[in-house]
Amino acid sequence: MRIDIELLPARSGSSVDLPPGATGLDLVRALGLAPDQHVIVRGETPIPEDAPLQDGERIRVIAVVSGG
Repeated sequence: MRIDIELLPARSGSSVDLPPGATGLDLVRALGLAPDQHVIVRGETPIPEDAPLQDGERIRVIAVVSGG
C-alpha cells in the first residue's frame, strides 16, 4: 500500500510503499526516523504508533523538539 507523507518541520513530502496492515511505527521505521522523536498525525489527530494505516491516506510525521 502507498502512504503519502509530509515531514515537518522540513515541509518535505513523498510517498512510501508499505505492506498491507502496516502501522504508524512501520511508517516511521521505513523513513529511518526515531519513533520516540516523532508524532504521527492523521488529519488533525495524532494517532498511536500501533494504529493501522490505510492505502492512499496522507499522514504527517512531525519531529518533536524539546529543550529547557
